[in-house]
Amino acid sequence: MRFLFFGLLALLCLPLQAQSWQERLAQPPAGSQVALYVQPLGQGQLQVAHNADLLLPPASTQKLFTALAAELALGDDFRFDTALEGLGHQQGNSWQGDLRLRFSGAPDLDRPQLVSLLRALKDKGITRIQGDLLLDGSAFGGYERGPGWPWDNLAVCYSAPASSLTLDHNCVAASLSLENQGTRFYVPPHQPVSVTSKVAAVSLEEQQRRQCGLMVDRGPANHYHLHGCVTDQRRLWPLNFAVNDTGAYVQGVLDQELGRQGLRLSGKIRRQDRAKGQWQPLAVLHSKPLGKLLAHMLADSDNLYADNIAKTLGRQSGLAGTFALGARAVRTTLKDKAGITLAPATLVDGSGLSRDNLVSARDLGAVLAFLAAHTELASYQGLPLAGISGTLKYRHSLTSPPLKGNVQAKSGTLNGSSNLAGYFTAASGQRYLFALMTFGLAPGSDEEAAQRQLTDFERELLNALYQAG
Repeated sequence: MRFLFFGLLALLCLPLQAQSWQERLAQPPAGSQVALYVQPLGQGQLQVAHNADLLLPPASTQKLFTALAAELALGDDFRFDTALEGLGHQQGNSWQGDLRLRFSGAPDLDRPQLVSLLRALKDKGITRIQGDLLLDGSAFGGYERGPGWPWDNLAVCYSAPASSLTLDHNCVAASLSLENQGTRFYVPPHQPVSVTSKVAAVSLEEQQRRQCGLMVDRGPANHYHLHGCVTDQRRLWPLNFAVNDTGAYVQGVLDQELGRQGLRLSGKIRRQDRAKGQWQPLAVLHSKPLGKLLAHMLADSDNLYADNIAKTLGRQSGLAGTFALGARAVRTTLKDKAGITLAPATLVDGSGLSRDNLVSARDLGAVLAFLAAHTELASYQGLPLAGISGTLKYRHSLTSPPLKGNVQAKSGTLNGSSNLAGYFTAASGQRYLFALMTFGLAPGSDEEAAQRQLTDFERELLNALYQAG
């Protein structure tokens, strides 16, 4: 009996055997659908195609399609140009006629760069403009927000309008602070926006009882009205507003900067596309090369960059870039230049922000396979590294060995969706591509518990794949 007792005790003290990937895959987060596609990139034996053809929202993993198509169609050295042009002639320190700024949707254009174009006038000795300053945004057409973008998120910066008139990421930083049992809103005075606020600070219990939150109404000419409530557990709430009227925003910035630069404009700043006449080039700004723009887009999952780049792909047809033309250009380019046919997938924007996008894990796998064979591309090199960089730096499922520093992937998160698509090196030393898509996530009444369940599922499944590969 003594030997039997110690034998049982020894068995109880052994660590529990880790679940296989099949067992973990069979236990997805409650109510969700999971698609998993895993393929070896060398001599590995692990291959998985679980719901691999199921069409699900890609969220930001869609940026893989946009990045690769842009790189193949435009080349890493492609740059966006923002040009200052004149119709008329210089007479002394005066420009006799109109000037125009011709925008191209450069996603990295900022206020200092715009000021440098104005200073180019002063370098030519021009301090007076006897005419109008025209804003030409004809590079893009159609809507500035994509089909299927949630209406209640349009005031936040990850839904910033994809416009040819892009400046400072079409985003304004502000803050809401708690003062004397009330709230005070602050927006930097140099920002040409107006905000009214009627926000109550309440206890967490009161917020839960009233089911109230912070709400933003968007008005014309970049006016915002804040209302609703915030909890009194924080003293400062950083806020970022997406520009609502891109033309009015650029006009407001230019109005300020003309005065600061000592340039007098006799006419108006106004939007006019494709104004006729013999326009003379006066100055031009170049964006960073496409390769660097893509590296930022993938690392930070920047929606504005992705949508402006997709619209620029659509411009190659000779028409003004739109979401529809951009999505078609992505599909056509991938088919013609990479042999990747996205069917019956649905693409409607470049960022993956739209709920109307639908792709399969196998589609993502096809792009990953092409990138793995062309690792010199920025679309491959720009992928974040688990626990180290970009959107994967703090992804809780990937911050511990053996996944930390091992998984190189693009993440994608929308309400109800959580995706990962990239690469890992297994315990065997073999390299694999994988696409993991989880859809139908519902936080219910306990959002933290639901997030923990998703994190545990993702970590344990990827660890099991690591061991099996």
